[in-house]
Amino acid sequence: MVLSVLEWLLSPYVPGSTLVILLICVTISFLNSFINRLLISRLIGWQEYAKMQQELTEFRSLSSQALRSKDAKMLKKLEKQRPRVNQMQKQMAKPQTILFLISMSYIVIWWFILIPAYGPSNVAFIPGIGGVSVVLWYFPCSLFFGTVFSRIFGVGLGATG
Repeated sequence: MVLSVLEWLLSPYVPGSTLVILLICVTISFLNSFINRLLISRLIGWQEYAKMQQELTEFRSLSSQALRSKDAKMLKKLEKQRPRVNQMQKQMAKPQTILFLISMSYIVIWWFILIPAYGPSNVAFIPGIGGVSVVLWYFPCSLFFGTVFSRIFGVGLGATG
């Protein structure tokens, strides 16, 4: 019984493969968000990171406002802040760079597990579209769960936390 369920889940047929790809997306998205939060906490500090994000948002807003209004005085003032802003951006990019390098290991999952296992066969069925391959199913699932976990962990664009 257990073997037949496992064979069904690992087979390249809907809905078993749909669930497997979905679980892989959940796992990878959770790990990415968790690791990102951990890296930010360890390398920068969570409160410091939040302050930097707020300062950068304000700087960008003021810059675009000054450019639109062609306010030379404000642009000159903002240009003096540029080295500090660049330093903050560099510091904030460190956790993302490390996460990117870690995420590259996920390519192994793609090239050596998912694509050979499922190939071009349909792994999910989307009403109105029909059957979709592993690539077309993985990316929307990954985007969805990545957004969910980014918000839960308070990292990424539009995150609250």
